[in-house]
Amino acid sequence: MKKNQININYKTILSVALICIWSFQICIANPTENFQKATESYKNKDFKTAIMAYEALVAENYVSKELYYNLGNSYFKEKEWGKAVLNYERALQIAPSDEDIQHNLKVVHQELVDDLETVPPFFLSKWWNNLSLLFGSTTWSILSIITIWLAIAGLYLWLTGKVRTQRKQGFLVGISLVAISLLFFALGSTRSAKEIDSGEAIIMSKELNLRAAPDPDSKSIVLLHEGTKVQLEDQIGEWYKVRLINGEIGWLPMEQLGKI
Repeated sequence: MKKNQININYKTILSVALICIWSFQICIANPTENFQKATESYKNKDFKTAIMAYEALVAENYVSKELYYNLGNSYFKEKEWGKAVLNYERALQIAPSDEDIQHNLKVVHQELVDDLETVPPFFLSKWWNNLSLLFGSTTWSILSIITIWLAIAGLYLWLTGKVRTQRKQGFLVGISLVAISLLFFALGSTRSAKEIDSGEAIIMSKELNLRAAPDPDSKSIVLLHEGTKVQLEDQIGEWYKVRLINGEIGWLPMEQLGKI
């Protein structure tokens, strides 16, 4: 009786395990299948259907460069400039050196109303940010781990080397690689922070007043338009304190912005 019970338990456990694996595979397969269906609509130039399908994937937290790029293209075809810019910028966060995304972003910018003069960032800050964008945070982390292990090997040679020249070389290599590893770690941290929250947003409404305070009745600083990118500085309630590329600071309602 006990033996049969054990066999039944084993069969039950095996069945449950197979069901879990099957369910897991379905969960993985569905986004890919839905993405392919959306892409078919996109290729057939049925952009409204493609937008609905792609946005459903975004709502399910599906993330990919191709998704945002195709969604940006679809919105561009529908002349929804703000949403086109938003999705191109999101695609650029994943693949900052992609020339097709950069080109399409420049094209859609030609359709925008606002032409603000850019205040150039501090050159060291610009250099650091551009450097961090060379790789994703995972790649920077892997490089940091590899170099720290090589540094440990170099320092081990310094401690155990029998020849003075070997010890000197081991020390120099070890210390240098420790510094490089810390640099990679810092770049990875910067990139990771950008991946989690870019701190930027795109104006979604056709026209929107930049306000002097987080109040719809406060003084209007300047009239902004769809597709303009802003830097998020602070938040009070349903309002964001933002900085424009020309350096102007003001407040915008959260509901009118799309976070990158």
